[in-house]
Amino acid sequence: MTITLILPPETEQTLLAQAKAKGVALDVFLQTIIANQAAAAESMKPQTIPRDGEDWDRSIDELFDTVQVPPGVGEGAMRRENWYR
Repeated sequence: MTITLILPPETEQTLLAQAKAKGVALDVFLQTIIANQAAAAESMKPQTIPRDGEDWDRSIDELFDTVQVPPGVGEGAMRRENWYR
């Protein structure tokens, strides 16, 4: 794909300087920036979360496994099966 960008001269100079500092041509530098942006956007896509059954329970447990339990709170407090006791 070919893209034409109209940039202010100061932006062009900044990008040229950054590319030169990395030892690459401007087009290679810009391709890297665009590829990184595309990869970041891809990783931010929402994931499908199960809505019922054991998959739902497992998803909630996995979520709470990422939460730090505050001091004085028992580890079991973050387990779904203990919420209704």
